[in-house]
Amino acid sequence: MPVGSIDRRVTRTRGLLQQALVKLTTEKGYTAVTVEDICRQANVGRSTFYTHYPDKDCLRKAAIDEHLKPLQTRDANRGLPPSTQGFSFSRSVFEHALATRAMHRALIGGTKRETPEEIHDWISKQIRRELAGLSGHHESRAELEIATRFVVGALLEVMHWWLDRDTDITPAEIDRMFQQMVLNGVKTALDAPADASD
Repeated sequence: MPVGSIDRRVTRTRGLLQQALVKLTTEKGYTAVTVEDICRQANVGRSTFYTHYPDKDCLRKAAIDEHLKPLQTRDANRGLPPSTQGFSFSRSVFEHALATRAMHRALIGGTKRETPEEIHDWISKQIRRELAGLSGHHESRAELEIATRFVVGALLEVMHWWLDRDTDITPAEIDRMFQQMVLNGVKTALDAPADASD
């Protein structure tokens, strides 16, 4: 069998397994999903599953990596210095979240609001990079880290609410509101002179 055919079969099988995980996690929650459930949903045997993934967690990580690929590609192609006016990455994040709502709800949302480490780290990296460009001076490492965590928390909470409520607010509108609310406070805090009493 030609190599190209094998590669396409591997890609197709992995896609089926990832889709099955997303669908089942949406229906019953990630913890309750078993490898047997995933195999049944994807219509593949257990041996096929273990040929591609050692366990359910590795399948979940692969699904998250696929979820992040468009954003990572966009980030790599952007190649621009950090913005001094606002977050240049956040609108694309909202657009991507809306386009992949099922994935968001299955692997990112849920009642526990547990954001996978890979997604949390990628968002933190973008925010930290752009906060450094927003400040008129080199703030301390602690200030930058506090601001980063503040913005990450705000972004994820706003995104969860927006997607869970099925509102008609567009990505451009939610991004505008998010940036207006967050940027004023963050810029004020980062640009404020140090307290002389410290």
